[in-house]
Amino acid sequence: MDKKLILKMEGITKSFSGIKALDNVNLDLYEGETLCLLGENGAGKSTLMKILSGVITPSKGNIYLYGNKINIKNPSIAHKMGISTVYQELIQFSDMNVMENLFIGRYPKKYGFVNFNALKRMTIKLMEELNIFISPTAYIRDLSIAKRQLIEIMKAVSFNSKIIIFDEPTSSLTLEESNILFDIIKRLKSKNISLIYISHRLEDIFYIGDRIIVLRDGANSGGGLVKYLDNDKVVSLMVGRDIKNQFPKLQAKLGDEILRVENIENEKVHKASFVLKRGEILGFGGLIGAGRSELIRAIMGLDECKGKIYKNGKEIFNRTPREAIRNKFALVPEDRKDQGLVLILSILKNIEMSSLNKLNKFGFMLESKERDNSKDYINMLKIKTYGYDQEVQDLSGGNQQKVVIAKCLLTKPDILILDEPTRGIDIGSKAEIYKIISDLANNGVSIIMISSDLPELLNMSDRIIIMREGHITGELSREEASEESVMKLATKKIV
Repeated sequence: MDKKLILKMEGITKSFSGIKALDNVNLDLYEGETLCLLGENGAGKSTLMKILSGVITPSKGNIYLYGNKINIKNPSIAHKMGISTVYQELIQFSDMNVMENLFIGRYPKKYGFVNFNALKRMTIKLMEELNIFISPTAYIRDLSIAKRQLIEIMKAVSFNSKIIIFDEPTSSLTLEESNILFDIIKRLKSKNISLIYISHRLEDIFYIGDRIIVLRDGANSGGGLVKYLDNDKVVSLMVGRDIKNQFPKLQAKLGDEILRVENIENEKVHKASFVLKRGEILGFGGLIGAGRSELIRAIMGLDECKGKIYKNGKEIFNRTPREAIRNKFALVPEDRKDQGLVLILSILKNIEMSSLNKLNKFGFMLESKERDNSKDYINMLKIKTYGYDQEVQDLSGGNQQKVVIAKCLLTKPDILILDEPTRGIDIGSKAEIYKIISDLANNGVSIIMISSDLPELLNMSDRIIIMREGHITGELSREEASEESVMKLATKKIV
């Protein structure tokens, strides 16, 4: 490569409690390139980047910046050295506005006080530079996840960094917002800023990447220039095997109607009606903000609504999530970390959380039953762990998602709702979760699946309902559904 080498990570090793998360990993980064760091969840990508950004220190190994050996003791030192990170898990203050979040700790002062006019000018200048326009005075709590992600990108750029790490930056972005990000990346590269890009979306990698490094089980697995690699080769390097059937969807054996929803309506959903059959995987498509999650929240009793819900022909009332669970509904939420898990608790405690009333007698937990149930789901869902007492925060994203699914399955649901079930999950874990979904449907569980991943939606659904702006705009059979037909309905004008 003709470009200048600016970063070298050599022999990086990191152990936690005697277990190696990284084993002699090497990484080179050149000026003005987009280096894509790939690997399954748990492969060591995040650990390696946390070392580079000063969050944790390596057990062994050296880091060189512009040929000089450096010691990155904390994130503040990383920023001073020109290294910034855009994390997948947003680090923001909800009760502060956009400009305050962007420049926190770096506010311009006048007579010893914050100069808010200057702060606003700095924010507008940064937005104009990146072609991102959000009200500087809007509160973070009032913004969508997508806009909050764009704010994190602006914050990283505001440090005048020479190296920016992007950790799953498009996981919460619409197609239009992703294209804005790609334009930002092109502009950054034109200024000789170097980027390390982590993503499970291989289409992103092949669109904006220059070079790929793959990690597997905490070690280098291979890589090379993007132009000399293809999808199958990259997947093989990531998982150590060929995935011949990424979407293991079984032939559907649909039963009678189990659920009928009529004219569900609130501020965000407008007279939505649909039916679901026993053993069916009913997909919900649409752009981010289409109202899919809001419809599900209403059905699950999380939000108030008008309308009627019938199960097996009988009207039911899901006025609260507790009632929904009693009516044998279960929800795997979009944000597993904030809404589905208590990260500091064990796998066992998380799995049992939604079924505590079934696992106690006279106020005491039935410990042997608790352990047996958890072990059954750990084995059935192939959760990779050293024991059921392991804290969920130490699991990979794919295994965390399996814990949420296990928690739902313990309630023995008739209707399982999955909101973005594989977001932020690697290809190997995706295939495992698809197999779980397909097996559940084949065993008579009815599934509603919201997904912004079109290949996932098309390959796993028996039928697809598409929404826009809180309205259902159409329905497609498995045979009728294509990327073009889904997107046509997702952008259909509401009359």
